[in-house]
Amino acid sequence: MNIVDSTHYLPAEGYVQAIEILRGYTGIVLLSFAKHSSESREAIIRNFIARGMACLESILQIWRLGNFQDCWILHRSLLDRLFHLRALWDRDEFDIFEKWSFVRQFEDKNCLLSDPEVRKKLKPEVLSFSTREKKRYAQIKQENISWSRPKAEQMAKEMDLLFLYKFGYDYASTHVHPMANDGEEDFLRLTGLSSGSRPGQMVVLHNSFLVQILLTQEGLNASSLRWRAIVYDFLEHCMLLLASGSQEYLKTFAKIASLGSDFEWCQPAPNS
Repeated sequence: MNIVDSTHYLPAEGYVQAIEILRGYTGIVLLSFAKHSSESREAIIRNFIARGMACLESILQIWRLGNFQDCWILHRSLLDRLFHLRALWDRDEFDIFEKWSFVRQFEDKNCLLSDPEVRKKLKPEVLSFSTREKKRYAQIKQENISWSRPKAEQMAKEMDLLFLYKFGYDYASTHVHPMANDGEEDFLRLTGLSSGSRPGQMVVLHNSFLVQILLTQEGLNASSLRWRAIVYDFLEHCMLLLASGSQEYLKTFAKIASLGSDFEWCQPAPNS
């Protein structure tokens, strides 16, 4: 897949339509994951794709409100998932990541429940762990699980996506962490004191759509399932949309939609 690096943007309605179509496509892909595999690896991949799509939809809604700083914060989160997924695939760390996540979440909840003041405010049903959870926690702790999050810049280099790190992840960090001029645009918007039209920040929509396409393709590649060519074709045609405004992706999605989610879009790999 050729990576788009363009300063030519679609009209706003072009991104709105593309994100809506991508959502429909994503639903079909996610249902295929659920239908053909319940393994931890596939569950993690499908959840990354689903979280990415939800993030992209949120970016669109917040962009419509003119809250561009929040768009960049979510864009950084979207990129973080792309880099994490690639690292898990490259290092074959899906299982250890799942165990690490379980232990981390178990211990965070336990810390919360151990606080007397917090316990007074929580409902009884959240005050304890199930027997199964306790047993699994004890078993995993004996394995001495050690895992650390990948470095975003290093993963961007390995994926030949350094431009997305510099002008996406790293730039967005200036919106995540407080800066001296934080809220300047919000001040002007909320008070109506702006002395002219502000830039539409189309770049954040453009690049967020791009990242979700890449995240989905990384997920399909990392999956142990074998996907039909048209599933990849749709993503390629979305890239063409960003590069040249091509509407081929609409035709490809129409073919996919005509067959529906019950169609066999993938199959287990041999000997899986």
